[in-house]
Amino acid sequence: MSRRYLAVFSVLALIALLACALLFNPRASASPRELTVKSQTKGYEVLKAYLVDNEVRIRLQNNHKETITAFAVRISGTATVREDFAYSEVHFGIEPGETFEASYPVSPSSELPTIHLLAVLLKDGSDDGNSKVAQQIKDQRLGQKIQILRTLKILEREGQSRKDLKTTKSDIVAALNTSESETLASLSELSPISRSDNQLSDELKAGLEWGRQKMLRRFDDLEKLPTENREQGFTQLTDRARKLLSKL
Repeated sequence: MSRRYLAVFSVLALIALLACALLFNPRASASPRELTVKSQTKGYEVLKAYLVDNEVRIRLQNNHKETITAFAVRISGTATVREDFAYSEVHFGIEPGETFEASYPVSPSSELPTIHLLAVLLKDGSDDGNSKVAQQIKDQRLGQKIQILRTLKILEREGQSRKDLKTTKSDIVAALNTSESETLASLSELSPISRSDNQLSDELKAGLEWGRQKMLRRFDDLEKLPTENREQGFTQLTDRARKLLSKL
């Protein structure tokens, strides 16, 4: 009898332990809740979204014939979220037929958030959805492109003359901090003829700053290399700048 009671007691103890684990670990008991999705695009994408604990998890399937290189979603109650693959050296976008998954934290609320798919940008340069949002993404890219192009010109020129890194960095810093009027001149060269900029948008300014920081960080990494590896590092930095420029 004692063995039978011991076996029953063990089973009850195990059940109680599991119940406590579920009670004090809400993540273990949470189940995904599907969210309402509203799209401003033509519908060549399938976006599903779920709320799990304090995270919104999305699954975006690309049914376009072109690769999606960027998209923007707005989660009600939070800021707009932009995913831009143009800067990635690993993920080049969402290929036709592929699905991209991501998670974004949200504040706890008694109401379920609504997900708005605002715009997508495609590899061929076209976009779908909210044209204003799409242009904001393009402006950020353009700002970075200007800074990469400025850096690349110096790398290619001074790579042949074999100047010391200190001089090269000084030239790059000067190029990355040029005046707004010079940037407007660069825009007239890089942007379509139909574009008539007389001032820089906030998004383009942000792209300029991100591009400046990115180029300086990469040059700092080059300076940290052992002397015997710097020539190879210089060549690799130049090649990476060319590849990134071609994507933007």
